[in-house]
Amino acid sequence: MGSLDGTRRIGRFTVERTLGNGGMGKVYLCRTPAGLRLAVKVISAELAHSRAGRIRFHREVEALRDVRSPYTLPLYDAETLTPPYWLASRYVEGPTLDQHVRKRGPLPERRVAELGAMLAEALAGVHAHGLIHRDLKPSNIILEDGEPRLIDFGIVRSDSWTRGLTDPMSPPGTNGFIPAESLRGGEPTPAVDVFALGVVLVFAATGLLPFGHGLPATLRIYQGVPPRLTGVPAALAGVVRSCLAPAPADRPGPDELMAELGALLKPPPGAGRPVPKPPHPPTVPVADPPHHCHAPVPPAAGGGCALRPVAARLLAAGLSRPLIRKAVLHREP
Repeated sequence: MGSLDGTRRIGRFTVERTLGNGGMGKVYLCRTPAGLRLAVKVISAELAHSRAGRIRFHREVEALRDVRSPYTLPLYDAETLTPPYWLASRYVEGPTLDQHVRKRGPLPERRVAELGAMLAEALAGVHAHGLIHRDLKPSNIILEDGEPRLIDFGIVRSDSWTRGLTDPMSPPGTNGFIPAESLRGGEPTPAVDVFALGVVLVFAATGLLPFGHGLPATLRIYQGVPPRLTGVPAALAGVVRSCLAPAPADRPGPDELMAELGALLKPPPGAGRPVPKPPHPPTVPVADPPHHCHAPVPPAAGGGCALRPVAARLLAAGLSRPLIRKAVLHREP
């Protein structure tokens, strides 16, 4: 079965269907000869014939090869020499964060904190390789068993790569997720990803974007309009507000974010601990009481009551007189 556009094979992979269209091309669900499912991204012919488009594609391939994180999808294979250019990564069945929230509603406070901590760890891995994602948003986060998978490194940036591929008046990214310094033409830093993460967390917690949608959202950010955080739980609001700080130097780094969100996930002191019971009063042995047994049993050999040896052993064990009385008067059924 081929895709709707008639594409049946990409390299050695069989196309099952089209997964979606992106800014750089199309993504297909494919299978290897052995049956493994892959997401294969093919860049458009227009970009393939553009030097800037080819450089962007090579950047994405190199980024996926370099970054190793449980929250990113590893590169399986790629074609970077002969058109059509494509890259293949592991396919994830789960919905995007955007789809999940729009279908099921905002996430509970704890789930938002967990999601934020995992995404911060993903960004820490990306930034450790000198890379900046620059397009972190709910539609680029796939949920797999409740955990995020960060995808689409198509506009990733590294200081070691060629600069000047994009128009400063039209910075790469998505309206409502681009910080003010990028809108003013500044060189991107890892802080742009932290800003976008703050927007993502507001969306996860409320189903809304803090600056709105489209060009009006970009204008609000550019003008320094404060974000709308209505509905964000109080415990998360401080973390989110720091991510959305207008100045990049005022935003926390991914490691600091992991620590702050991790603190929100810890149970309060004493939570879950059993309530201690008051100690039992110690058992005080009693002196050998005078014998007043009238139990109708034959005396043991050597004289005396047959129950006295039992009582003596109980006394030696330190049991109280009421317990001894219960024991010696107990009758077997």
